[in-house]
Amino acid sequence: MPDLTAFLPEGSLPKMLFVVGAVAFYNGLQCFVPRMRVVSRIYPQKPVEVTALMSRMMGTWTITSGIVRMYCAWNIHNRAVYEIAMWTYVLAFLSFASETFLYKTAKFSSPGVWPAFIISPVSLIWMWTQYDAYVGK
Repeated sequence: MPDLTAFLPEGSLPKMLFVVGAVAFYNGLQCFVPRMRVVSRIYPQKPVEVTALMSRMMGTWTITSGIVRMYCAWNIHNRAVYEIAMWTYVLAFLSFASETFLYKTAKFSSPGVWPAFIISPVSLIWMWTQYDAYVGK
């Protein structure tokens, strides 16, 4: 299998964006396959609210985030794409934070929750600190 990261712009950030985007895309696809759905494990506190529709909606959002992040990896110098990719991390963090602490539908230890609390802020801070290097002032 070819190394797709070889076609990315120089630097570690584009590679990270591509890998995180690809993982998000895969996780989103899982939401459409009944046997693979992890949504009920992410939100175990209120199982009655976890429906097939909710799973597909989460899958659509997660696939969209993955596409934006992978697109940013290849177009890292495009200011608009870069900033939209940053917003995907903000929204992911806020979504999981609100479901964990406000609505209490998810546990921090649930699959997908604790990684979001690590990946989102680390990615956002990394992108913020590298903003001028990739898109300029």
